[in-house]
Amino acid sequence: MKTITKIPSYDINSEFSIGQQNWDNPEHLAIGQISMEKVFPTLAIESGKTIDLAYANHQLDIQDLIFKDVLNPKRNIDGDTFLNRRLFNDALLVMHKGKVIHESYRNGMQKDDRHVIHSCTKSLCSMIAAMAIDEGLLNPQAPVQEYIPEFESMPAWDSVSIQHILDMQAGIKYSEDYTKKDADYWSYARAAGYYPPLASEITIGVRAWVTQNLNQRNYEPGTCFVYNSTLSNVLGMVLENIYKQSLAQLFEDKLYKKVGAKDDAYFNTDPQGFPITEGQFNATLQDFSKIASHMIRQGKNLSGDQVLPANFINKTVKPDPKAQSAYHQDNKDRVFKNGQYKNKFWVLEPEQNRFTMLGIHGQTAWFDLDRDLMIVTLGSYPKQDGDLMMSTFKQLWSVIGDYCDQE
Repeated sequence: MKTITKIPSYDINSEFSIGQQNWDNPEHLAIGQISMEKVFPTLAIESGKTIDLAYANHQLDIQDLIFKDVLNPKRNIDGDTFLNRRLFNDALLVMHKGKVIHESYRNGMQKDDRHVIHSCTKSLCSMIAAMAIDEGLLNPQAPVQEYIPEFESMPAWDSVSIQHILDMQAGIKYSEDYTKKDADYWSYARAAGYYPPLASEITIGVRAWVTQNLNQRNYEPGTCFVYNSTLSNVLGMVLENIYKQSLAQLFEDKLYKKVGAKDDAYFNTDPQGFPITEGQFNATLQDFSKIASHMIRQGKNLSGDQVLPANFINKTVKPDPKAQSAYHQDNKDRVFKNGQYKNKFWVLEPEQNRFTMLGIHGQTAWFDLDRDLMIVTLGSYPKQDGDLMMSTFKQLWSVIGDYCDQE
């Protein structure tokens, strides 16, 4: 593990004044998301032995596919228009039956660029937690207070288990509505270093923000899914405490060195040096895809070595009526009406064995276990999320899935 920048420059493009204050403006995302080491202190997560991806002889040409226009369903559009003008895609990789059938880059991104994967980082952190559970070091049913002493004196955390953290069912009062500037998320994001602090604030970092602000409850644990990015930082704190190692070192030793990555990844930290495990891992498309591919290989890397516990995938994707009820308790998903959230994965179609990692602005690694199909995207969608974006992804996954059925 290597330090890349101790003090970031906050300057991505001086000519157009793109920096920490506006890296995620829609018009800046294409450069901002491949330049996170200029916004945050950054650690290099070193790769191990490279494992090459296997490529099919016949490659999928996205331009040949026909998509319904999500903005005008009475019309069809071609693949390039769909990716460029509806998904604002930066890169796409499709793996079917163990071989890459499509890989492409657009919107200024190149093969060697490291793109921030945002909340897909949460799913990677869950992989580390699965290893800890498999090793007997972490009990998913145990209270979080057993692993974080600071929480013992905070009644809001009573009866909140590790599994509640993994499933976003902690019941802790919090708002991550990106459309509301008074949502808790924005205070957290400034504290973590995403943006400059307000005049009345200091950049206190992830740990301090969590202990100072996650101290009220509005649901009983286990009854309601409420998306809360900061809970993944709590999980990171748990992992550091049980392994007595930094989270970045855990990502490097237990995961990244084993997946066959070619290039070092970047892990952005808060000013205090804590890796922001809710959203700030950066990797090339190929290397991110190598990590993600474990979810369609029963936890094995591309060489067949067992990296994740074999039962982790089945536990994650299994249909769970209780999880589905909790998922729709607070906000109903109008696009994926049978969805659930498990182990920091979005199990959007559990009956069909389909689930995804999901990050804002269009970062995904989507899996269809029955088809042995994985679709990975890196993107610069102008909004963080929303029904329109998810409907567009649903179309992408469906059309490519239908194509694979015919091959």
